[in-house]
Amino acid sequence: MNVLIAGGSGLIGSAVATRLQSRGDSVTGVSRSPSSNDVAWADITPELMENYDAVINLAGESIAGRWTRRKKQRILESRVESTTTIASAIASSKNPPRCLIQASAAGFYGDRGDELLSESCPSGEGFLAEVCQQWEAAASPTRDAGTRLVMPRFGIVLADGPGALGRLVLVTKLLIGGPLATGRQWWSWVSLNDTIRALLFLLDHEISGPVNVATPNPETQKKFATTLGAVLRRPAVVPAPGFAIRMVLGEMGTHLLLDSTRLNPATLLEEGFEFQDSYLKEALRKILDIGSPANGN
Repeated sequence: MNVLIAGGSGLIGSAVATRLQSRGDSVTGVSRSPSSNDVAWADITPELMENYDAVINLAGESIAGRWTRRKKQRILESRVESTTTIASAIASSKNPPRCLIQASAAGFYGDRGDELLSESCPSGEGFLAEVCQQWEAAASPTRDAGTRLVMPRFGIVLADGPGALGRLVLVTKLLIGGPLATGRQWWSWVSLNDTIRALLFLLDHEISGPVNVATPNPETQKKFATTLGAVLRRPAVVPAPGFAIRMVLGEMGTHLLLDSTRLNPATLLEEGFEFQDSYLKEALRKILDIGSPANGN
């Protein structure tokens, strides 16, 4: 299979490219500064699309950092513009790819408390929900070309390194990794391993529409913090008041740390996908390469 990946240098993109190549697929990246195995964004044309069986679009500005007006504009425009470019080329192609996997995020649902959110639930409110709605809508022209459109809505992807988990590990080791505000908000997480496996599953199966990519076992933020503390053998009891998070991190802190999103990966489960990293403690030990204590706790 020939696969075109936009956003292939990121955490998910680089990992899925490696996994595809390891099983014998051919992978081409899309880059602003293309190397010998990449194409430039300016090269994304209807004619180019005839060379690929599938496209995976993960491109977009990082949401980390204080959300100034300019930062929010970059977050939105980078997603919508890249998706529009790809979708327009597919829709106008004489022999388009069979599948477009178009990234989205759990932010689509907004802050929903304890509500269990399957793919049939409507969108929520707030900046991230608005971004995800426009992001997904930008991909819709591909359906007119007969291309199967899949939109994985990613939860918090856990991987060893400088990403979300790396920052959480750091604050936990500094003994400041306790509950954020009430700690009752739901964090829907998924290991990088299961994220990549889910993407390949969506590529290989006739699944269309939005798909929640998150473990069937989300945790409240307080339980997440205490579990990570137990794995790292550090106490995780020092709370951070909600007003302090909002004051220091602004809107970004509110949406990423305090909003409650409890995903149900209904489509993946109904289609027979099996998660390898379903439970948080075991997943964290595996990701961080920390063996179980001798007593098994």
